[in-house]
Amino acid sequence: KQRTPKITRIEVAEKNFLEKKAKAIRVFVTNHKDLNEISSKVAKLPGVICRREHDIPLIQKYIKEKKVNPLRWHTVDAEPIGEEDFAGFPKIVKTELVLKAKKIESTEKSDFEPKILAFDIETESQEVGNGKILLISIYSKNFRKVLTWKFKSKKSFVESFESEKEMVKAFSDIVCQQKPDILTGYFSDGFDIPYLISAAKRLKVPLFLGPIKNPPQIVRGNPISAKIPGLVHIDTFKFIRNVFSQYLQSETLSLNEVAKELLGMEKKEFDFSKISSMNYEDWEKFAEYNLHDSKLSYELLRKIWQDIKEFCLIVKDPLFDTTRNSMSSNVESYIIQNLDKFNEIAEKRPTPEEITKRRAKGRYAGAFVFEPTPGIYENLVMFDFTSMYASVIVAYNLSKSTYLGNKKFSKKPGFFPRLLKEIIELRKKHKKEYAKNQSPLLKARSNAYKLLANASYGYQGFFAARYYCFEAAAATARLARENLKKTMEKIKKEGYKIIYSDTDSIAFLRGKKSKKEVIQLLKRINSELPEAMELDLEDFYMRGLFVHKRTTKSGAKKKYALLSEEGKLKIRGFETVRRDWCMLARRLQSDIIEKILKTGNEKKALLLLKETIKKLREGKIQKNELIIKTQLKKPIDSYQSKGPHVIAAEKMKKSGTKVFAGSIIEYFVGKTKEKRKKIGEAVFLPEENADYDPSYYLNNQVLPAVENIFDIFGINIKEIIEGKKQTSLLDFK
Repeated sequence: KQRTPKITRIEVAEKNFLEKKAKAIRVFVTNHKDLNEISSKVAKLPGVICRREHDIPLIQKYIKEKKVNPLRWHTVDAEPIGEEDFAGFPKIVKTELVLKAKKIESTEKSDFEPKILAFDIETESQEVGNGKILLISIYSKNFRKVLTWKFKSKKSFVESFESEKEMVKAFSDIVCQQKPDILTGYFSDGFDIPYLISAAKRLKVPLFLGPIKNPPQIVRGNPISAKIPGLVHIDTFKFIRNVFSQYLQSETLSLNEVAKELLGMEKKEFDFSKISSMNYEDWEKFAEYNLHDSKLSYELLRKIWQDIKEFCLIVKDPLFDTTRNSMSSNVESYIIQNLDKFNEIAEKRPTPEEITKRRAKGRYAGAFVFEPTPGIYENLVMFDFTSMYASVIVAYNLSKSTYLGNKKFSKKPGFFPRLLKEIIELRKKHKKEYAKNQSPLLKARSNAYKLLANASYGYQGFFAARYYCFEAAAATARLARENLKKTMEKIKKEGYKIIYSDTDSIAFLRGKKSKKEVIQLLKRINSELPEAMELDLEDFYMRGLFVHKRTTKSGAKKKYALLSEEGKLKIRGFETVRRDWCMLARRLQSDIIEKILKTGNEKKALLLLKETIKKLREGKIQKNELIIKTQLKKPIDSYQSKGPHVIAAEKMKKSGTKVFAGSIIEYFVGKTKEKRKKIGEAVFLPEENADYDPSYYLNNQVLPAVENIFDIFGINIKEIIEGKKQTSLLDFK
């Protein structure tokens, strides 16, 4: 039956739109799906200038208008209803009771420990739609199970079935019986759920995982998401990648690396190369491997739950969205949910044509960098601005709604700078509270506000943002540069020598001046800065090392190492903090930097380098120290030119490893039977039995990692390594 769009009522309201007074018509309709059609017709009426808020998603609009808050307890005045009262809704929902709410009020209570159910699948193929599902593991606080149709197990946690179809049906039934609040996996959006959906279609078996009798839905986007009707599905990988990764030291975001850092746990080992010819003992080990992956997913979500929860409470988006949103989306959600404070109407999303025009504007000048003179320095100080870009936006009132044209902005505080000021103040408040009481909740809350503040500048320059403003973003960058330069001049006038400055930080030599004098200088500078801006003392450093660029002798940006008076190393930009260099190169570089900074000269560092070169040539370096890790930027099939990591990715896929865009590919470079053979012959997976190529690692890993460090002391590392320079790996054809 065709639905007829209807307007139920209309209200006239005095509102603000981009800080200007506006007489608005508020239109109420019978069905949210009709908003676009009805609003487009209303917009054509005489006297109507434009339409707004027709493109706010239904759930976001409901949260905003009904004043409900995700993950907070609510008091509800309600009455039971039957299917005759609500268009048969109870028929499609597996629930004991359906209530119709008369009144809903949010409380401040947010104490909630969700029932989490984690799952993981093992398959014949890594391509969704190809191959069968071999195992499905399920893990919760008081439940653990592995489902399979491939073998009969004696283990109590393994349940065997006669067919893949029976196994998939059993998985669906178990999830429904367990009634979790959250179903979670690791990269379950991109692999596990799509694979299950495909298998269920092929096997013609229903896949109902939540209280609503509808199968999971794939939400198209880049990347895709998997939504389960009536049940929150959290792909922990997504939140870690989008939000939490900046707190991690892990070289990759693989389940193994993240679990190792956050939980102190690792994946179990399993040889996928023999998956087509496994015996009973192999299948038992495979089941344990599968269950352990689910356990890791479960424990990871529990570990970061407080951070997810606080983000959800602050941004006021549903859990599903909060765990998948980009930081710009989080900023926009925060704005929309707080517009009522200012009686503001929300701006619309840009059209594809508008986005194209925004892109065509080009780029504006970015951060200021004062390049260092390469060398080793003693007795340094580092100042840095707190949330510099956010504080500049607040201090100078920079936003779409305050822009007056001709690069000028209103003096009257706009709603976005005011919101941002609140965020910065709340961040400071919770940071101080955490210093007194180091609870995970306060840390999570402080981190959430910090992330929002830092993302605000990028949001205003984001092409798809509702409140995009090229002029505001450009002015933010310009004023940040100006304030940084002014601060540098004030430091210079006091007799200090600036060594380096970048974006929001300044490094200078203390000389013979006392720490007290430095603190007094800091106070004077802060007293002269705009009210919202604040300069902090990062630390006093015993020594600092600054190197030149690879191609020139000028100082390298964002590449330095500092040793604090407490003996802590701060390393920025060197290979030691990058995963695309092998462990040997990174460890050697880190050790050399540490020896130079602690001794003030290169002698011990040079001895270490010579010892390492000798061991490498003699084949005495462990292979695990030579593994190179590179991220796969897109699906394997999308690469026209196959570099080393793509060759390795193809090998991983053939061995049964899940490989997808975003995967971290690991390989080492081995000796080839003949010179200049195909590149594939020089690339080996970590588990493959082959000798490494010393010449490749000396010329392509060790030399680039330490060359510009020793150049400071006039030492030519090429001469120490000796021999002719080898061609790069990409020259093997």
